Amino acid sequence: MFAARDYISGDPFEIVQCTNCGVAFTDPVPQEWHRYYPDFYYGNPQANRFPILVEWLQNRLYASRAKKIERLAGGKPGRVLDIGCGRGHLLRAFQRRGWEVTGSEMSEAAAAYARQQLNLPVHVGKLADLNLPVASIDAVVMWHVLEHFERANDALREVHRLLRPGGVFLVAVPDFGTLEARAARDKWFHLDVPRHLTHFTSVALIRSLKHAGFQIETISDRSLEYDFFSATQSFLNWVGLPMNWLYTALRKRSTKGFHHLLGHFVCLPAATIFGLAALLTRGSTVVICARKI
Repeated sequence: MFAARDYISGDPFEIVQCTNCGVAFTDPVPQEWHRYYPDFYYGNPQANRFPILVEWLQNRLYASRAKKIERLAGGKPGRVLDIGCGRGHLLRAFQRRGWEVTGSEMSEAAAAYARQQLNLPVHVGKLADLNLPVASIDAVVMWHVLEHFERANDALREVHRLLRPGGVFLVAVPDFGTLEARAARDKWFHLDVPRHLTHFTSVALIRSLKHAGFQIETISDRSLEYDFFSATQSFLNWVGLPMNWLYTALRKRSTKGFHHLLGHFVCLPAATIFGLAALLTRGSTVVICARKI
């Protein structure tokens, strides 16, 4: 379809799309990953990753998300697995509601904050290596994680195996079929090659979930914590600023004066574009709650 370049390493990749299922893929799949996940990518395990206000707002969303899943799971605490749990804030929200929590991550660096600061049980390794029993989990979360899998359908089947009958699966991915994605192409914030290997449209994700044995409960094309920022950052990329500079600056806390000032001028039209897009189309992500049948 089109060429894309990793904003961290500068390495080139191609985005190719299956004409049958509509899913797009990053090509080639890297064999060595260390160059694409530098030290700053996961943040300092001894400190917050983003400014305090951003993390406060995120924690409010995590609390609401845990409450919603609990309601769908029967209205009482159970056992939850957060695949790709990151710094563990969603797991902590579940824990505060009385859930038994388990997280997974692919590296020690990714799991460090959740383990060291939040004292959460986070396993490091591939999903299949967790060796959890069949039908042992009441709820599974993959929040902007499925797109990191080379074989996403295998991951969906494993989630189905782990869930008890009627168990709840919350999955969110960037929506490759949105106006924002089509317009920005290789400048789309959520493309994020090569860390994102599988690029779903909402239709393709629904099809994959049903094929894996799930029943769709709710679908949303809005994600407060992603949509506005994605539109802004994609716009900044499109107008020619250094790729993902605002996102990088927020993580590194090192926004330079010129870019910071320029950002104030270009964020306003980006916000206007997002507002119009929200009226005419959908956000940059798709969020689905599904149930094992």
